[in-house]
Amino acid sequence: MKSTFTIILLFLIFSSCNEEKRKYETKKETLLTVMNQKNFKITVEKIRTSNTFVDPKNWAARGLNPSEQSIILKLRKATNDFLDKLEKIYSANEDSEPKYKEVSNIVDELPWDELDTEEKEFLADELAPAIKAAGFDPSTIF
Repeated sequence: MKSTFTIILLFLIFSSCNEEKRKYETKKETLLTVMNQKNFKITVEKIRTSNTFVDPKNWAARGLNPSEQSIILKLRKATNDFLDKLEKIYSANEDSEPKYKEVSNIVDELPWDELDTEEKEFLADELAPAIKAAGFDPSTIF
């Protein structure tokens, strides 16, 4: 009788601990999701509001002269369009694999043919943090 009572008591304690652990893990996952979403939004907004392509210092830091104004406008528009599409993909209720393919597709849609090598690299470097914040490795996409 004592051993049965002890076994039941241990089972209840163990079950209670597992339930608490499950609740903790769920809260932890929720917190991580919220933090990732916030990081993504901050990263996208920082890129969207930056003067990266306009500021000659950013070109000089890369050892380049600034591109023509028409190219700078094209880079800015491409960046904003990309970020709009990336936000939609990020917030979609899909698995990671379809999202990865969609991100890869919108990268392919960028105006690569209209840019020289340095401008392509500059654009890729500007977009990489947003791709990373969305949960993907930019080096596998560019």
